[in-house]
Amino acid sequence: MTVVNALIFDKHSGAMCCDEQTSIGEVRKMLSSDKIQKIVPSVVRKNCRLEAVYGGSGTTAIGDEIRRRIKSRIRNIYESGLGKNDNSSCQLSIDEIFKIAYDEMMNVKHKHINDIVNGYFNFDTSDYVRGYYNDNEKQKIEIKQKEIKEKVFNLMNWNNASEVDSIFLNSAIIGGFDESGVFKICKLSMKTEMLLQMPYSIFETIGSGSDSAQIIFSDYIGSKTLDERRNHIDKIEGMIQLLRATNAAAKYNMGVGGYFNIVLFDSKHDNPDKRFAEILNSNSKLASEVVFAYYNDFINYENTYSIINELVFKKEKSFDELNRMFFNMSSDKIKMQRFLRGYKVC
Repeated sequence: MTVVNALIFDKHSGAMCCDEQTSIGEVRKMLSSDKIQKIVPSVVRKNCRLEAVYGGSGTTAIGDEIRRRIKSRIRNIYESGLGKNDNSSCQLSIDEIFKIAYDEMMNVKHKHINDIVNGYFNFDTSDYVRGYYNDNEKQKIEIKQKEIKEKVFNLMNWNNASEVDSIFLNSAIIGGFDESGVFKICKLSMKTEMLLQMPYSIFETIGSGSDSAQIIFSDYIGSKTLDERRNHIDKIEGMIQLLRATNAAAKYNMGVGGYFNIVLFDSKHDNPDKRFAEILNSNSKLASEVVFAYYNDFINYENTYSIINELVFKKEKSFDELNRMFFNMSSDKIKMQRFLRGYKVC
């Protein structure tokens, strides 16, 4: 499983963060999953002020299939609008992308359930609903057997049907903005309620680590006034809390681990490379360790704030410089180093 977290800083900006661990069955884990990916084609990003990513949890192959379908739909809509005088090719809104994603998630869900039902019984769910199917000789065969009807119903509704776990246990957060510049996030789920849900607060979290992350977010957001939540969360402070929530998910949930992937949104920039940025690999690892060290009393808040600002936002110093700064800020470098390597220290 996984964790995918999202936080809105203000009207124009926000961030998402995920881990990279994927479980293979119940006996293996892999630390190389790419869970947050762009779903807006490059040509659309270049010519339109439109950014969106899909951060998925669940079966990797199904998440990839949904992303491909969304990206293809967006490309087709863009290309079909080229040459029109009203410039409709660039009028796709982030809310419409949410709806496209929901449609494609449901299409993938129905396709895979149909495949399983067809494999068992040689008819699909539409045949089940109408009560009959046609065999190879085009003869009408009614579906009457109680056991078969119950089995298909259970597969369609995830009722004592482990065969469809890999389908129903998929969810996602989509974050992005359109020409309006308003950054939005939404949650999608394949579970029986089939959600497309706008967040009730300025954060959202999914995956097996979401229970731990939600505690951190709720504690932080609850300390802010309504005006702060509506209008402005300090982006550096917010990033610290985003990393803290992801750290908590990794600490308390066995399905979460590995390096983090951080993505940043800022619709105020015209350049696509500045509107959307990724913090990966060593930089994301250092960012998570800085926050982890702060919440275990190895460095103070002012130093944490300064390093996260340099590492994630300003990006004026090299990784080596910031790594040295981090250790020099600790009152006990050896103890902190052992702690970050997993040793139990007093």
